[in-house]
Amino acid sequence: MANPLRWSAIAENVSSPVAAASGERRVTVFCRGPAGELLVIGGERGEFQPPTSLGVPLARDGSTTVPVDWPIGACATAPGEIQLVARGPEGELVHGTLRGTEWGGFESIGSPAAWFGSVGVPMGLTSAPVACSLLPGTMDVFALGASGVLLHSPWDGKEFAEFESLGGVVLNGGPDSPVLPPISATACGIRSIAIATRGARGDLLVKWWDGTKWTPFASLGLAAEPDQLYPAVKVPVPHKWWDGKDWTGFESVGCPATPEGALIPFTAASIACAWGKFQLDVFARGSDGKLYAATWSGSGPIAPPQA
Repeated sequence: MANPLRWSAIAENVSSPVAAASGERRVTVFCRGPAGELLVIGGERGEFQPPTSLGVPLARDGSTTVPVDWPIGACATAPGEIQLVARGPEGELVHGTLRGTEWGGFESIGSPAAWFGSVGVPMGLTSAPVACSLLPGTMDVFALGASGVLLHSPWDGKEFAEFESLGGVVLNGGPDSPVLPPISATACGIRSIAIATRGARGDLLVKWWDGTKWTPFASLGLAAEPDQLYPAVKVPVPHKWWDGKDWTGFESVGCPATPEGALIPFTAASIACAWGKFQLDVFARGSDGKLYAATWSGSGPIAPPQA
């Protein structure tokens, strides 16, 4: 096990976590509480506060309110300002802004449309939306549409643009196949965006925006490496990172353990959030129902903050 992380529990009986870098050295985690409420957990350099509740998420749709589907996406657009995006019951996009502790709730934005000449037919989102921010005050939202195509809508701080289709997955000149949920999006500087998803074979697929155009999805391979005792056998491992030039091989970063030393396996996909150069917080839900967090500095665990 290479570079095992030090995992610590930050919440209990929660699910659907998502994290956003909310300021210098600060991370804000959102998750679903045991009663379906939206919980907020603030953290700074690996130290996290107890969860606070924003209530059960509902979205305003004219004079009525509609429920909000889980999971919910989060994206910081300024220090202390986080945009939340989610899907409504009819596949519509819903959006809300958290400024410090001020929360105004979600508002329904509507569904993307498939255009036939001048006639637009609403087509609901088929996956939970995700978002990232290239420039302060803006964000890019991504979700899956009908037939598994990747959809994209930029937000300029005031309005959302019409969703555009970025197509499906085409590998090695083969046929166009649907993008599989879930997807993730991250801004890589002020020009680049990376979209990641899992391929039909279980491999990692990545699509890049280089500032001028989108690349096709490319496969980074399966999350597996040769077993130390039987090199001919591949064993699964969960972690891979980009050093600015190349992708590393996949490697294990460990899992939490009980006081007696028994390992606690993770039961859902892990999430990650970068809050500084080579500074990464990783979160995952354990089989004991707790949400665990660990901090990584690019070459192994870093020391906890000093008082």
